[in-house]
Amino acid sequence: MSCSEKTTVDPLLRDLDEKKETFRRNVVSLAAELKQVRGRLVSQEQSFLKETITRKEAEKRGKNMEMEMCKLQKRLEERNCQLEASASAADKFIKELEEFRSKLDATKQTAEASADSAQSTQIQCSMLKKQLDDKTRSLREHEDRVTQLGHQLDDLQRGLSLRECSEKQLREEVRRIEREVTEAIAKAGIGGMDCELQKLLEDVSPMKFEKMNRLVEVKDEEITKLKDEIRLMSGHWKHKTKELESQLEKQRRTDQDLKKKVLKLEFCLQEARSQTRKLQRKGERRDMEIKEIRDLISEKQQLNNESWDKQKFWDNSGFKIVVSMSMLMLVVVSKR
Repeated sequence: MSCSEKTTVDPLLRDLDEKKETFRRNVVSLAAELKQVRGRLVSQEQSFLKETITRKEAEKRGKNMEMEMCKLQKRLEERNCQLEASASAADKFIKELEEFRSKLDATKQTAEASADSAQSTQIQCSMLKKQLDDKTRSLREHEDRVTQLGHQLDDLQRGLSLRECSEKQLREEVRRIEREVTEAIAKAGIGGMDCELQKLLEDVSPMKFEKMNRLVEVKDEEITKLKDEIRLMSGHWKHKTKELESQLEKQRRTDQDLKKKVLKLEFCLQEARSQTRKLQRKGERRDMEIKEIRDLISEKQQLNNESWDKQKFWDNSGFKIVVSMSMLMLVVVSKR
């Protein structure tokens, strides 16, 4: 029994030993595989931690970029509002500039019209001055004629008085001579011849007196005619002098009025010129302001274009790297 049992037990032991050895080998291999799996798991956990860290950093970067995007959008909206405000202000400035230009044109037209009117008034003043000079010359000539006629009248009155005096003297002389002749005849007591002489004297003396009286009457008539003519001429010339004086006063008044108008027009012309200069200066200032506004608008547009280019962050290499890492992390998580 013992030998047979031994013979039956030995192969079993051998099998058992072999199974133990194979089990040990399997355990060793499983332990090695477990170590490898643990190492892989540790490395995967480390890589997962790294990926989670990178994912969190990418999320933070994405949030920061979203915040920057919002800020940039707000800035863009603000700049758009500023651009719209500046554009509206530029339109207002352009409208005001056009209004100023229209006002400048109107003031230029008024200045030209006032200059033309001033020139016409100056021409009228010169013409009126010439007419006034001519009338003053004619008035002086009339005054000279009136003075000459007055001198002639004075001379005629003097001659008339002298003639009256000489006539009185002649009459007195004739009467004295007659008295002397009559006295001489009476004293001499002459007869017929003396009577004839006396008659001749008596005839001659009235003849002389008649002639003298006629001459005096003729001269008196001439003098009266001259007096009447002189009175008429003096009245006529006085009337003309009054008319000329009234015309001269009117011309002086018109001249003064024209001078006042000329002064007013010159003052208006100076004011129009000063206004045109002020408007030109304002227009130049507005042109400069419009140029500055346009430059600012162009600069803002350039800045907006640059900011818009910066806003396209998905074209950047950093964003592409972050996206690729996040995709890898998603693939690894999906595999697990």
